[in-house]
Amino acid sequence: MLNFQPIEIDKIPLYKQYYDYKSALGCEYNFVSGYLWSKEYLLRVALYDDTLIKAYFRDDKTIWGYCLPSGKNVKGAVEAALGDARDRGQEPMFGYLSKSEKEKLEEMFPSQYVFERSYDTQDYIYLSEDLAGLEGKRFHAKRNHISHFFREYPDAYAAPLNDGNLSDALRVMELWCKENDLDPEKYGEYAVFCDALEHYQQLQMRGAVLYADGKPVAMTLGSEISSLCFDINFEKALREYSGSYAVINNEFAKTLTAYKYINREEDLGIEGLRKSKLSYYPAIIYDRFEAKPK
Repeated sequence: MLNFQPIEIDKIPLYKQYYDYKSALGCEYNFVSGYLWSKEYLLRVALYDDTLIKAYFRDDKTIWGYCLPSGKNVKGAVEAALGDARDRGQEPMFGYLSKSEKEKLEEMFPSQYVFERSYDTQDYIYLSEDLAGLEGKRFHAKRNHISHFFREYPDAYAAPLNDGNLSDALRVMELWCKENDLDPEKYGEYAVFCDALEHYQQLQMRGAVLYADGKPVAMTLGSEISSLCFDINFEKALREYSGSYAVINNEFAKTLTAYKYINREEDLGIEGLRKSKLSYYPAIIYDRFEAKPK
């Protein structure tokens, strides 16, 4: 069997060497996100012939799915993953495949896999200039929400995340959990966010906190996928402050215009989240697929 190990924060630069980041847009390239969520989703990594293989495990230590390997010997690593599944007595499955990864797997193993589109895990990717400028008729409602917010809270402002306001960002998460009747200690994202705040400098993450009435009311935190694209890993705002989601989205986007694209990740199959993401008119809906051998 392959020797899968947890993702280690100190090894992120090593893992990244196995991927080509020239035009990377998808979350599969983001090892900051991979590290942060690795405990929640049991993401593990293994090496085979100078090629990196990622796999998602279940609580019972079986493997839900393998990601397409990346490195020197992709075809050999795919075959190694198939052998690993057989050794574990499991049916092999490759998941979270981008369109280009799907095409690569088809090219290496023609007519050997059945592919199924995974709508719940597609990434929503936007032009940064769209989210920062909100220009044109299609963003009229967004501009109205933001204008209303600043009329209601004329002293409101967004501040970059730093050592001095980490506790304010965490406070937003805690209040958001309370608004949604969630126990932070049992809500997986809370622990992941705490880990992100603790290591945000080491992980080279960037974020912002929105203040109104002198209180933190929204926060966001993300990481770079490539020089072309920035990934929004966390975003929370309080319902009490109507328009705060639109404001934190817009204010943070204004600081990200050095990137052509902003990836706001998947909708998890949640209809309200899907509608929200579509309302910002993504430039790219980054398809995902699952693959099983025929």
